[in-house]
Amino acid sequence: MKLSNWMVATPMLVALAACAPGENDDATSEGPGPLGPGVVATINDKPVAESLFRFYALNGFQTAAEDLSDDERAQVVDNLIRVTLLADAAMQSGLPNERTIAAELELQRLQLLARAAATRFLDENPAGEAELRALYEENLPELMTNQYKARHILLATEDEAVSVIEALDAGSDFAELAMERSTGPTGPSGGDLGWFSAESMVEPFADAVRAMEDGSYSSEAVRTQFGWHVIMLEESREQQPPGLDAVRDELTRAVEQQKLEDYVQSLEDAAVIELR
Repeated sequence: MKLSNWMVATPMLVALAACAPGENDDATSEGPGPLGPGVVATINDKPVAESLFRFYALNGFQTAAEDLSDDERAQVVDNLIRVTLLADAAMQSGLPNERTIAAELELQRLQLLARAAATRFLDENPAGEAELRALYEENLPELMTNQYKARHILLATEDEAVSVIEALDAGSDFAELAMERSTGPTGPSGGDLGWFSAESMVEPFADAVRAMEDGSYSSEAVRTQFGWHVIMLEESREQQPPGLDAVRDELTRAVEQQKLEDYVQSLEDAAVIELR
């Protein structure tokens, strides 16, 4: 499984699973009906389920129902009553039969069920240690990036850059030229950029640094959106990759993404789909 952006992207399906409702989602309801028998209030003889109250408390207050203060509990119940009254008014006025609202309700239902299905699937099919290790080993070359220690002289025109290169060819000191001529913020420090990875630089600059040998300076001016650069590569070194534990979370997300993609693909393969 080659995932070029596996360390930076949070794929959609995994994000869907992560957005699924919080604690105690999988608790099985007791008593008649999926919401269970508990009631915290009635509105025109219609019960407000305790399970709905608990879910609202957990998601609205980020607090378990048992940990709510008396005032917070009263506020949650009052909010549920108000929401229920508004929803009943919408039902009585026929709003659910309007096409836009009906479509939105159906989309919310589908998304909720999809999130729940994704979460359940990942709970039952977690990323295994062998899978994490295999993905880590597969992507290890990408983690073993080089670091470079360089200086540069930033100039406004190509002619000025060529003039600097000619001065270097004649034996001038790079740091002194940087202090004299560079228009960049590193000029006063002799153009010193310290240690950096090529990926942290704009592409033309990075490409030039990768092609250079330690102790050399660029024989041609390098143009970026910032101007014209003359670069001196002082030293390079191979950066040691992070250990598996350091990137475990990213690896887990990547493995979960692949598992979900494979699962959804299997559902799609088994379905009879006709586009119209």
